[in-house]
Amino acid sequence: MPTVSVVIPTYNRTALLREAVDSVFAQTYGDWELLIADDGSGEETRGYLASLDDPRVAVIQNPNGGGGPGAMRNLGIGRARGEWIAFLDSDDLWLPDKLAMQVSRLQLHPACDWSCTAFDFIDASRARVPQRAGVAYDARGGWILERLLTFDAAASIQTLMVRRSLLMELGGFDEQFSSRADYELELRLATRSAICALPEALTLIRQHDARMTVTGHLSAMLDENARAFHKTERAASSSTVRRLCRRQRAVQLATMVGVASRAGRHREAFASLRGALTQRPLSGRVWRSALAALLRAVLRVRPTEDN
Repeated sequence: MPTVSVVIPTYNRTALLREAVDSVFAQTYGDWELLIADDGSGEETRGYLASLDDPRVAVIQNPNGGGGPGAMRNLGIGRARGEWIAFLDSDDLWLPDKLAMQVSRLQLHPACDWSCTAFDFIDASRARVPQRAGVAYDARGGWILERLLTFDAAASIQTLMVRRSLLMELGGFDEQFSSRADYELELRLATRSAICALPEALTLIRQHDARMTVTGHLSAMLDENARAFHKTERAASSSTVRRLCRRQRAVQLATMVGVASRAGRHREAFASLRGALTQRPLSGRVWRSALAALLRAVLRVRPTEDN
């Protein structure tokens, strides 16, 4: 049995997928299997996948398509045989020592059932580029649930290595989530185990306009964040975590109020406002969002794009 099962979900990205797969073959650590879950790609990608003549590689086809990354990763998890499962997206890359260093570090921290690494951003030519937006990524170790909830820490899916038995116990990715399925899983992982974080940038994440985080609408991502916080709150035994989940859910809903009202979707804005007020009825931020949304609805301000 291999020690590490590598799972790559893909859909019609032949050139980028080829580079991702090559970065797995280039690993200095050789005790792995590669499971590529294809979500109904076209002839070019299917032809490339058929050409991968290596006993360590298995291709899992979803001929109907439309499963999404979470469902494809779950197909890979279901076929995995390794003690550890590592995830790589089909447009990203690993440096050659990624698996070797992560397995070695996990052996030194046997209480940790998952691990992440730092990463760099690259462009189409593989040149390093700065992060486009948001708080700078910081690979933090230990018990990080509260930091994940406040976005003070992050564990990017392309860097993760997770004990397979824990993933099976948790049921893998929740397929009710799309753009935030990885974040929701990480919240569940963080309730069960400390994380072993490697500060070395061993993963290269490609910035391009077709990325899910670029093409996904902001309102949908906010909605999934709010649902992830609600799910975490219901499962939490800690009153501190439950309180933090309610606060964070209110923040997401209040932000949705602004996004929807600026786009002229006033009914949606006020539905989000009701949810935010339920969570945090005395929040100044929520009431400021309410006032701004009300003014836009009354004055019928010209809508702006939700992106």
